[in-house]
Amino acid sequence: MKRLRHYNQGTAIVLSCFGSVVAQQRYQDLIRQVQKRYPQTEVRIAVSSRMVMKKLAEKGEACQHLPAVLASLDMAGYQRILVVSCYLFPTDEHKQAGLIVEGFQHFSLSAIDFTPAIIHHTHRANDLLAALNRRFEQGSDINLFVHHGSPYLDNPGHQAISYCDTLLSQLSAKNLSCSLEGAMPFELLKSAIEHRASGAARPVLRIVPLLLVSGNHFVNDMAEIQAQLSDVCDVQIAEGEQGEAFHLLALDEVTDIIFKQIEQGLTRLKVPAEELHCG
Repeated sequence: MKRLRHYNQGTAIVLSCFGSVVAQQRYQDLIRQVQKRYPQTEVRIAVSSRMVMKKLAEKGEACQHLPAVLASLDMAGYQRILVVSCYLFPTDEHKQAGLIVEGFQHFSLSAIDFTPAIIHHTHRANDLLAALNRRFEQGSDINLFVHHGSPYLDNPGHQAISYCDTLLSQLSAKNLSCSLEGAMPFELLKSAIEHRASGAARPVLRIVPLLLVSGNHFVNDMAEIQAQLSDVCDVQIAEGEQGEAFHLLALDEVTDIIFKQIEQGLTRLKVPAEELHCG
């Protein structure tokens, strides 16, 4: 096929993420890690939140959604494109990215593949959740793990979220979970959390955000939860190693999963060995 001669570039990796107005730099740090590991590939980012794209553009930080990035790579003639799901759970954003990839597979002559969400393989999820439990074993009486939430109960991502909530609670009696919206929202569980915290002594409750970069949700929602529980608990918000907002992309267990799924995706795309040379 003559058109194939225009596909003469190598491999591109696209990190598909929700994006963040205040913490986009953490995704940029991930890009640098991927580029360092695979220096022979083109590495780009695609943002799924239109609000984030608009706000970043106002700050002079232009970014594109996944269809625009894939169209650009197709036009440039990349032979292989791996779209990497940088979504914690296989909820709506992950599902939409998969549908976009499927659409491009119908008309692009590039070989395009898509990785699972981060919480997908059971044993990797187990390793990640066990590491979180170990990290927050000490220094609190209650750990409240807060994730973004899933709007639909028939979404495949809800099963992954429920598994994480159940395993965390079984790893330690002091682990509780809630969401910011959708299933298991904090507003409905607040009374139960307060009841758990009631007693003679004033317990220490630590809020642990299950968020990849802890952007606006960390700044706004975690502070609101802290304020609402402060009457019955001494409430702390988990911090990272350097005292910054705790975020999951800082954990080796999370980036290890991302890189493992990149490796498997590149293998499925039959990327030549010279492009797999790690920097």
